[in-house]
Amino acid sequence: MTGTIFYDGPSMLDGKPIVAIATTSSTNRKTGDMIQTWILRRNIDPVRSVSEGYDRSVCGDCYHRGSKDRPRTCYVNIGQAPLSVWRAFRRGSYRRGPLPTHKPVRMGAYGDPVAVPWHAWNGIHTANKWTGYTHQWRELHAQPFKNVLMASCDNVGEAAEAAAAGWRTFLVTAYDSTEGPPDHILCPSESGTSCIDCGLCAGMQHADAPSIYIPAHGTAKRFV
Repeated sequence: MTGTIFYDGPSMLDGKPIVAIATTSSTNRKTGDMIQTWILRRNIDPVRSVSEGYDRSVCGDCYHRGSKDRPRTCYVNIGQAPLSVWRAFRRGSYRRGPLPTHKPVRMGAYGDPVAVPWHAWNGIHTANKWTGYTHQWRELHAQPFKNVLMASCDNVGEAAEAAAAGWRTFLVTAYDSTEGPPDHILCPSESGTSCIDCGLCAGMQHADAPSIYIPAHGTAKRFV
């Protein structure tokens, strides 16, 4: 995959070394052919990072990382694309440069975008469309991202708290729920619209748009 290393430095979450890499083509049917960005521990492969807890550097306190008392419920298969991207990085396959924005950008195909300092994302507004989410919306250093990211929430209480703090929210509801809060709309992907065609998950860039909810799916649905 053609790619660009647009950040190589300490994580804003725990100070450990990370890299942020943008790959420029995708066959992901749900998102469409967006630029995909991958936030990875620099010197530890993502499979080991998850199994030994080093993924905190890129995922922070996200509930879906799992713990010794709770199974991992993240939808990302780290043994596939994240591992391939990390291996290519270690082989020296990617050039260094600014975040590419010549087509729509998915902020955080793996990893939380706020692990990367704001200045590395500075060019995001030159993209004609993007999507992104953060579980770290309570953190002080995440506040500049309100204009570009959705607050990722795991219950109605969190969504209300995030909205009160000035975020648009992306809420995961129970897998068998048939409706969300009155100020949310069902994610258009549920009716077959791809992210590249929708683009609503861009934080307060769409300040007048409703927040989004989606029923839990995949492995997570048993635990939400």
